[in-house]
Amino acid sequence: MRWNVKREIFPFVIIALFVILSIYFYPILQERIPSHFNLNGMPDKYSPKSHVVWLNLGLAAFIYLLLTFIPFIDPFWKRIQNKYNVFLMFRDFALLFFLFFYLLELFSAKEGRLERSVYGIGFGLLFIFLGNYLPKLPRNFFFGIRSPWTLSSEIVWKKTHILSGWLFVLAGIAVIVLSLFKVNLLWTLIIILVPVILFTSVIYPLYLYKKLQKAENNKVPQL
Repeated sequence: MRWNVKREIFPFVIIALFVILSIYFYPILQERIPSHFNLNGMPDKYSPKSHVVWLNLGLAAFIYLLLTFIPFIDPFWKRIQNKYNVFLMFRDFALLFFLFFYLLELFSAKEGRLERSVYGIGFGLLFIFLGNYLPKLPRNFFFGIRSPWTLSSEIVWKKTHILSGWLFVLAGIAVIVLSLFKVNLLWTLIIILVPVILFTSVIYPLYLYKKLQKAENNKVPQL
């Protein structure tokens, strides 16, 4: 596949913003800054600011390289390459949300406190985005809901991702609403996201797969 420079402008801008934020915040941060916060948003672990900054810059570059090139080694590549742009959308939004969390981390390190409601809103927006694009994903080994049942059947893959799209959007909205009402983020994620992920990754695709096996005139799906 030919390299498309225009397609890379957005992720390059995001990575440039990572660098700009690092340059701006670095002089105004203490030498040791909070690197982890407890359930109340108060710091409970500190690290040298250079470690935090370089770690995030390295992760941004790693995410870009990984999500850009890993589809090329997918066993289904020849079948999914015409939808490569869908995979790049996941890459670009992954970088965008990582930038959002990095900015929140830097601001929290400066203020000495993490505003967990803002963190929850970010999680909610992430799941809303995922819900919108999950149904567009072709069957592959690296993106989406990759369980033994979805990977073994095109029908199970499509139906699982269509339902999951709706559930992820609803879960994202619920997380945002609860975050605005200052509900504890950990409990929000446990109560809402854990059941959604369990249902969409195990229960529903397994049900569909078993249903296909029992259906008349249907054979066991094969790769």
